[in-house]
Amino acid sequence: MTAGSTPSVPDSAWLQAAIATANVPTLACILVQLTGDRRWIEGNYVPTRTRGLEDNDDGGLPETVQQEIKDAAFDALTAWFNGRPLAMPNPSDDLLLEMMSVTLGETIPSEYASIIRHELRLSPLPEDLASPPPGFSALIIGAGISGLCAAVQLAAANVPYMIVERREELGGVWFDNRYPGAACDVPSHLYSFSFAPYPWSRYFAGSREIHQYLEHVADEFDVRRHIRFGVEVIEARFDEGSGTWQADVQTKGGQRETLHANIVISGVGAFNKPRIPDVPGLALFDGPSVHTARYPDAGLDLGGRNVVLVGNGASAMQVAPAIVDEVGSLTVVQRTPQWVAPFPKFKQPIPGPLQDLLRQVPLYRLWYRLRLSWAFNDKLYDALQQDPAWQGQGRSINPINEAHRRHLTSYMTAELGDRQDLLPDVLPQYPPFGKRMLLDNGWFRALTRSHVDHVNGSVVEVRPHSVITSDGVERPADVIIWATGFDVVNLLAPMKITGIGGRDIHDDWDGDDARAYLGTVVPGYPNLFCLYGPNTQFGHGGSLITVLERQMHYVMSLLEQIFANGIATVDVRQDVHDAYNEQVDSIHSRMIWTYPGVENYCQNSKGRIVVNNPFRIIDVWGMTETADLSDYICTPLRANAAPAAKAG
Repeated sequence: MTAGSTPSVPDSAWLQAAIATANVPTLACILVQLTGDRRWIEGNYVPTRTRGLEDNDDGGLPETVQQEIKDAAFDALTAWFNGRPLAMPNPSDDLLLEMMSVTLGETIPSEYASIIRHELRLSPLPEDLASPPPGFSALIIGAGISGLCAAVQLAAANVPYMIVERREELGGVWFDNRYPGAACDVPSHLYSFSFAPYPWSRYFAGSREIHQYLEHVADEFDVRRHIRFGVEVIEARFDEGSGTWQADVQTKGGQRETLHANIVISGVGAFNKPRIPDVPGLALFDGPSVHTARYPDAGLDLGGRNVVLVGNGASAMQVAPAIVDEVGSLTVVQRTPQWVAPFPKFKQPIPGPLQDLLRQVPLYRLWYRLRLSWAFNDKLYDALQQDPAWQGQGRSINPINEAHRRHLTSYMTAELGDRQDLLPDVLPQYPPFGKRMLLDNGWFRALTRSHVDHVNGSVVEVRPHSVITSDGVERPADVIIWATGFDVVNLLAPMKITGIGGRDIHDDWDGDDARAYLGTVVPGYPNLFCLYGPNTQFGHGGSLITVLERQMHYVMSLLEQIFANGIATVDVRQDVHDAYNEQVDSIHSRMIWTYPGVENYCQNSKGRIVVNNPFRIIDVWGMTETADLSDYICTPLRANAAPAAKAG
């Protein structure tokens, strides 16, 4: 259903209930389009500025003004349901920018008009792609978010494909992570494919619901029949003679075979190699010892038991509040304090009538998602820039960053209540955003509980029924939960990827120093595309799904030109690749993650940032809009060349 189509007329009581719980600034935006009257973004109807990560549901407006907007929305939507078309189906760029600026309480630069149009489905539909040549096929490695994104886009262009997935189920990281409290810290409506909305039950979905969503996407777009489960790629080789890829795969039963395809798309992700410290005595531990990514699906019996939780990152901050009421004692072992922000809608369900409004009124859902995208995207970018003139004493990098520090410190202090003795241990001394900003789901309040012990340091030894921490204290342990993160810098490992002349991608990357043009293509490896490749994760916010969609948009632009111009292979030029990565490193040198004293998981062993993307999202949007064939060494199709064996 498009924003201008009309479903059956709803029950008026339902519509009233839905509007009663709706986001008022969003209602004002849809009123402009429904009625053609711009007064809903003027005068008394202008909301206050949206602060932090809140939705600003009431707009900071007096109740009488809120009710006036809701009454007008009820009338306008009733008329729309009865068949009246949108009065303003395609607003001008200037008006869209004004609406967006007013609803958020800050000026949105004009360069964002293209994103606004795209998110509201106002951009022209793309023309039909040129058809792939006979026998052309794609091999996708991994059936997680990246793989599903690639599959849907390839299918839309009539490109035959196969997905190989080493697990027995799709979903990737959301199939693996089933620990207590596991959830996403990006809003559900933003952590969704733009082409696949979903009736989310919570503002921030739990891991099980996200996995259900990915299953829904696979079924909705008929992806599942293209997946071979329990099949792992051991090595992928580019064959220069045929200009195709050969992938050696192995099944769970040990059977091996070689698959052939014209292009390979890696969707293996980064958060799939759990990292557990090599601690003396761990093998002698007498109880359950699990990484959060390998938490038993049936759970663990923690009732009354002494639990040691190692780590205080995103996973740990979800685990601790989820189990604190169940355990006999909880010891949290923290290596480095983390910055933690308020989480206003933690565990809040989306009311049923509002779920129906989001489903039945696409215009409301699109505007709601658009508002979220700004709060969780480039809004924070300026806070990440080092100001050489700023005297932050290593604790902040510019005035905006310092303001964040003051606000977050005040929040942490308030959450600790009468346990201010914990503040020195939990308050970071590095600038905000130096590590991934975490969202508070009850972490500080859990730390204040009488049966919770907070330890600065690490586990240096494990004994059958206890652990020894770096302060020399022996602490009882019946269960150890390792929330120690993942190896995210050794991308594509342990797969062996062999390119032109027998070169090995891990040698080219010197192990953990991965580089790629647009995080997607690497010189010497024609027709290989890496989704969620090096320097693609937005450290200042945003949704991974946004990144993946832009990467696939770029790949599809490239494929369209390949098909239209009779090209067999494309290999990104070394100078284009190098210039891009020099720009990446140059921008990073002025940002938070390279500031002295800042250490994080996005740095490799050489100190280079290999995970985070240093650009604004609008910059990446422009870079990935249209592929330029002049950036590539192109090999034409040979008239007598045999096509690759079909992969799917």
